[in-house]
Amino acid sequence: MMDFTAIDFETANAYRGSPCSVGLVRVRDGVPTETAHWLMRPPEGVDGFDPFNISIHGITPEMVSGEPRWKDILPRISDFIGDDVVVAHNAGFDTGVIRYACASDGIEWPDLRFLCTMVLARRALQLPSYRLPYVLEELGGHIEDHHDALADASAVVGIVRALAAKTGAVNVENLASTYNVLVGHMFGGTYKGSSASHQGVRLTHADLNLNADPDGYLYGRVVVFTGALMSMTRQIAWDACAHVGATADDNVTKRTNVLVVGDINPAVLRPGATLTGKAQKAFTLQSKGQTIEVMTEDDFLRCLDDPSSLSE
Repeated sequence: MMDFTAIDFETANAYRGSPCSVGLVRVRDGVPTETAHWLMRPPEGVDGFDPFNISIHGITPEMVSGEPRWKDILPRISDFIGDDVVVAHNAGFDTGVIRYACASDGIEWPDLRFLCTMVLARRALQLPSYRLPYVLEELGGHIEDHHDALADASAVVGIVRALAAKTGAVNVENLASTYNVLVGHMFGGTYKGSSASHQGVRLTHADLNLNADPDGYLYGRVVVFTGALMSMTRQIAWDACAHVGATADDNVTKRTNVLVVGDINPAVLRPGATLTGKAQKAFTLQSKGQTIEVMTEDDFLRCLDDPSSLSE
């Protein structure tokens, strides 16, 4: 049975654990049966609203001033999900919202199994962008109010239904295995992402795209990845770099000018923090005058989908 719950969060600011809205859609046998949409105040201390975020989703501090805090909404979310596998587009972000918000409030993560439709789409489709509206449109759907949490969760349902119809998958686990994608699991402080299975695969360099946009943000740059990528495998990330005219590398060297940090709290991306060896080396080189831009996985995805997005 194609039973699952689709989820989408919107955040108040650049800190991943600042949820201000959540949309949920319960699906039974492939058919949406119930929805929920709640506004909330993010955890104390991370509850400021950035103008950029407001411009994206339209939610203001005044709109949530009388709403419950995250820690009071979380039990409602968990009750709605029940034992379902949770499905989200870029599930690394949405599960990160849960984990970081719980960390801010000093409470335990809920036990969740989850699947990422962005990872599925990267395996199933050949697109210039894997953002939610483009994937849905490629599969014959359309979203009217992108960045409304409930509308986005409903779009996730559309993607799952279309891919299931295309493959004949009878449940979420079957759909994931069809595309060799792992169902993620977060429990008891342990996190295993929903990513493409690539055990035993050696990373290879793709030929640089000779038609890449020379004005692209990553064009001509040397990119290194550290930490677990949630939205794609490391090989897909390397291939994506080649597509936009960038060179991926294994280690931070004097040639490196971009370091993409995977599943690490962006709030601790600072010199002296306890991070990976690659990040520490990057900060050391920065202190010696080398120009190395440190960006999150979300920033990297924006560079791939909209090359000018970080320079606006």
